[in-house]
Amino acid sequence: MAYRVVVHRRAANYLKSLPLVEKERLKNTIAQLSIDPFGSPGVKPMAGQWAGYYRIRIGDKRILYWLDRQDKVVFVDHIGPRGDIYK
Repeated sequence: MAYRVVVHRRAANYLKSLPLVEKERLKNTIAQLSIDPFGSPGVKPMAGQWAGYYRIRIGDKRILYWLDRQDKVVFVDHIGPRGDIYK
Protein backbone atom coordinates (compact mmCIF):
# COMPACT_ATOMS: atom_id res chain seq x y z
CA MET A 1 0.00 0.00 0.00
CA ALA A 2 1.27 3.46 -0.91
CA TYR A 3 1.88 6.18 1.63
CA ARG A 4 -0.17 9.36 1.69
CA VAL A 5 1.98 12.52 1.55
CA VAL A 6 1.07 15.62 3.58
CA VAL A 7 3.06 18.78 2.81
CA HIS A 8 3.22 21.44 5.52
CA ARG A 9 2.12 24.94 4.53
CA ARG A 10 5.60 26.47 4.94
CA ALA A 11 7.07 23.78 2.67
CA ALA A 12 4.31 24.30 0.08
CA ASN A 13 4.83 28.07 0.12
CA TYR A 14 8.57 27.67 -0.40
CA LEU A 15 7.92 25.25 -3.25
CA LYS A 16 5.61 27.79 -4.94
CA SER A 17 8.35 30.43 -4.85
CA LEU A 18 10.84 28.34 -6.85
CA PRO A 19 11.49 28.44 -10.60
CA LEU A 20 9.44 25.91 -12.58
CA VAL A 21 12.31 23.47 -13.28
CA GLU A 22 13.32 23.22 -9.61
CA LYS A 23 9.70 23.06 -8.50
CA GLU A 24 8.96 20.10 -10.81
CA ARG A 25 12.12 18.27 -9.70
CA LEU A 26 11.16 18.61 -6.02
CA LYS A 27 7.52 17.69 -6.70
CA ASN A 28 8.63 14.52 -8.48
CA THR A 29 10.82 13.59 -5.52
CA ILE A 30 7.93 14.21 -3.10
CA ALA A 31 5.66 12.06 -5.29
CA GLN A 32 8.23 9.25 -5.06
CA LEU A 33 7.92 9.38 -1.26
CA SER A 34 4.37 8.06 -1.54
CA ILE A 35 5.66 4.95 -3.31
CA ASP A 36 8.78 4.32 -1.23
CA PRO A 37 9.86 6.82 1.47
CA PHE A 38 13.38 5.34 1.48
CA GLY A 39 13.80 4.61 -2.23
CA SER A 40 15.20 7.95 -3.37
CA PRO A 41 18.97 8.34 -3.50
CA GLY A 42 20.29 10.66 -0.81
CA VAL A 43 17.79 9.67 1.91
CA LYS A 44 19.42 9.75 5.32
CA PRO A 45 18.05 9.56 8.87
CA MET A 46 18.64 12.69 10.90
CA ALA A 47 20.25 12.85 14.36
CA GLY A 48 20.27 15.21 17.32
CA GLN A 49 17.35 17.62 17.53
CA TRP A 50 16.09 16.27 14.18
CA ALA A 51 16.01 12.62 15.35
CA GLY A 52 13.04 10.84 13.78
CA TYR A 53 13.25 12.89 10.59
CA TYR A 54 14.73 11.88 7.27
CA ARG A 55 16.27 14.11 4.65
CA ILE A 56 16.60 13.93 0.90
CA ARG A 57 19.27 15.94 -0.87
CA ILE A 58 18.30 17.35 -4.27
CA GLY A 59 21.12 19.60 -5.45
CA ASP A 60 21.50 22.36 -2.87
CA LYS A 61 17.94 21.83 -1.57
CA ARG A 62 16.82 19.53 1.25
CA ILE A 63 13.45 17.94 1.97
CA LEU A 64 12.92 17.04 5.63
CA TYR A 65 10.15 14.58 6.42
CA TRP A 66 8.98 12.06 8.99
CA LEU A 67 6.77 8.99 8.79
CA ASP A 68 3.70 7.69 10.53
CA ARG A 69 4.20 4.04 9.65
CA GLN A 70 0.99 2.89 11.32
CA ASP A 71 -1.26 5.19 9.26
CA LYS A 72 1.05 5.13 6.19
CA VAL A 73 1.55 8.91 6.05
CA VAL A 74 4.67 10.88 5.06
CA PHE A 75 4.77 14.39 6.55
CA VAL A 76 6.98 16.81 4.58
CA ASP A 77 7.72 19.54 7.12
CA HIS A 78 10.56 21.56 5.56
CA ILE A 79 11.95 22.29 2.12
CA GLY A 80 14.81 24.70 1.61
CA PRO A 81 18.46 25.33 0.89
CA ARG A 82 20.99 23.43 2.95
CA GLY A 83 22.21 26.49 4.84
CA ASP A 84 18.76 27.54 6.06
CA ILE A 85 16.84 24.31 6.54
CA TYR A 86 18.45 23.14 9.78
CA LYS A 87 18.05 26.43 11.67
